[in-house]
Amino acid sequence: MIQKFRDDDGQTSIFIIGATVVILLFAVTIAAITSVTLQHRKLLSLTDSAAQSAATAFTVASPEQLSLSINPVSASNQVAQHLNDVDAAQRFSNLSIDSVQVVDDTSIVVQLSATAHPPIVNWMLPAGVRVVAESTARTQLEQ
Repeated sequence: MIQKFRDDDGQTSIFIIGATVVILLFAVTIAAITSVTLQHRKLLSLTDSAAQSAATAFTVASPEQLSLSINPVSASNQVAQHLNDVDAAQRFSNLSIDSVQVVDDTSIVVQLSATAHPPIVNWMLPAGVRVVAESTARTQLEQ
């Protein structure tokens, strides 16, 4: 009878290399997701400040009743001016004003978008990831 012995030398090395590759891919994915999330939070903060700035572009419609009115053109101009004042184009790639809407004559809804470029995986996503943020601000007078 011939006995065949199976040689298992080196099997552990292959397992360790495979496990290391999987762990590294997982770490790179988490880093990319975190980078895009941070970029979105920064864009949301910018959108909040732009909406608040646009909410200050009001005119008093009726001084007796303390009613306000916001012109959509002046609100859009105020958002663009605010983005220019804080040099937002330097901090965000492909920053654009998607919409500036006036709701109820006193509320502003601003939507901005930009491109996030996650680290390490740029070769897989050369165009980056588009992030969009929307914010609402309201102007109110109280007596």
